[in-house]
Amino acid sequence: MKREIIFRGKSEVTNEWVYGSLVKVGNESHIVGFDEVDLDGHHLSYCSDRPIFTKQGTIGQFTGLHDKNGKEIYEGDILMCIGERNDNKGRKYYRKVLFNNGAFGMTVPEYKCISALCNHVVNGKLNWEVIGNIYDNPELIEQSL
Repeated sequence: MKREIIFRGKSEVTNEWVYGSLVKVGNESHIVGFDEVDLDGHHLSYCSDRPIFTKQGTIGQFTGLHDKNGKEIYEGDILMCIGERNDNKGRKYYRKVLFNNGAFGMTVPEYKCISALCNHVVNGKLNWEVIGNIYDNPELIEQSL
């Protein structure tokens, strides 16, 4: 089985997303990333064995799925879908991506449950769109709960 295991987290230095592997430093998790840009806009390259310190609580794993536009989906992303059936045509649905009981899923607030992401895959893509995440777009959280 071949799959990409990638994590992302917000840099403590730049507040930008960094992508790479997860590493434990003491009691904290951080990303061993590819590169980072400092606040002055200068490009800083990091060795692959040096962690980029990330804000705790912002680290999320790539689900292995892409949204309907081909964008990678990570834990903490907010997804949106517009209803197409006669009974829900035009209605917007919002879901938060999370990891629960060993699988990636999304919240289903109407039923107070979690639905597995794999249940929504059509032709290799999730038939939803990433519209933000819980860190950069906290205003979307209420709609996805």
